Amino acid sequence: PASFYLYRTEDAATEYPIEEQNWAVAAERADSLGVDICSVSLGYSTFDNAIFNHTYADMNGNNTIIAKAADVAAKKGMLIVVAAGNEGSGSWHYLISPADADSVMAVGAVGINGIVGGFSSYGPSSDGQIKPDVAAVGFLAIVANSSNGQPGYSNGTSFACPNMAGVVTCLWQAFTEFPPAIIKESLRASGTRYNNPNDRVGYGIPD
Repeated sequence: PASFYLYRTEDAATEYPIEEQNWAVAAERADSLGVDICSVSLGYSTFDNAIFNHTYADMNGNNTIIAKAADVAAKKGMLIVVAAGNEGSGSWHYLISPADADSVMAVGAVGINGIVGGFSSYGPSSDGQIKPDVAAVGFLAIVANSSNGQPGYSNGTSFACPNMAGVVTCLWQAFTEFPPAIIKESLRASGTRYNNPNDRVGYGIPD
């Protein structure tokens, strides 16, 4: 049997750095409960008050509060799966934090045909890491309508992320003797672009 813990650390009405701190608290709580895998469909770049804004240079895995927290969570033994961001066709363009953290699995969005969603954030991280790590279906993904619960199409790396978190969970459940880093690397190694990664899907779509 599986146990699920759902944490909302995002304040939808505003965008302020305290939300990164909220996530750090939630991750600490999740660790205390024995959580193995976190599916993280959020990320940060700019804020309501520009004085707090991150820059692309900050997307190096070491600068933002949430990237630091995500790496600590990974070091505690959790596998952190993160949406790369939906900035690909916007002015920001690049991934958002904590997708830049070196110990997380950042996920870009493709359609069922493998075509990259134009909105999916570009890598690499500012320190040159291949990002996103992998890609999953998040372009014309079938999701529940937020108004009536009926299935419909929608776009977002926030849909690709839980798809990949499910794959990660199934693989790790089959090979519980391996640490998270090996599970993550195995999925990268099975990717369609493992020998030729790029800044859209990273190592590709895992097999």
